[in-house]
Amino acid sequence: MYTIGEFGAKTGFSTRTLRFYEELGILYPSKRNESGHRLYSLEELTILQRIQSLKFIGYSLQEIKEMLDKEEITLENFTDSLPVQRTVLVHKREELDRAIAAINHVQALLDDDFPLDWTVLTSLLHGMEFEEEQKEWMKEHFPDDFASLFTDIPKEEREKLDREWLSILAEVKRLMRENVPPHAPETQQVFLNINDLFMRLVPEDVISENIDKWEEQLESAEADDFVAPTFWSKEEEAYMEEIAKAMEQKYKANEEK
Repeated sequence: MYTIGEFGAKTGFSTRTLRFYEELGILYPSKRNESGHRLYSLEELTILQRIQSLKFIGYSLQEIKEMLDKEEITLENFTDSLPVQRTVLVHKREELDRAIAAINHVQALLDDDFPLDWTVLTSLLHGMEFEEEQKEWMKEHFPDDFASLFTDIPKEEREKLDREWLSILAEVKRLMRENVPPHAPETQQVFLNINDLFMRLVPEDVISENIDKWEEQLESAEADDFVAPTFWSKEEEAYMEEIAKAMEQKYKANEEK
């Protein structure tokens, strides 16, 4: 028999962990001595090894407790749970891969001195986290040929587009700081740069075929209180709307001449 300190030293577990396992109800000491101190035997070592084996392949302590609480744990029952557990671990691995890719992407932007604030960073990370869900949304709501223009962009090209987009955002922020009016040529050039970036992704004929559907989906998103975060702050959105109005007025004035 071993005291909790001796048992912990031999197994490599802290006494705090062993007490926690006891509180959780997955590992009890065999008995207590006359002084009330916990005593462990080789039987507890076997249970502890089983706990660690199950933890290693991703089972939570609560799931392990439920297994140990069963009167009889057969290898067949355990085997039946493995496909589900494998699916859980694969999903976690995919989440970790996306998280690591996001960290690398953001770090590269910071290394290149791209200006990032919380509005931009939240939108950027949200897009990377829910990239697959966004692709499925596009496929569900738009024709395949239109959706594929956004969903089939290679990783390198997407990162390049992110950089161009962030450069445009930085320019908008500069113009706002310097109080450049919406009708100024340099301000309207930013709007044209956004249009050029979009046109590189989507041919004009495809836009004309899908514009009504696109506007319908945008209106639906605006009515939803739980929309995805945007790169723009409310002030920047208002500023861009003023630029669009100024450009429209300029276009109408030129037509009337």
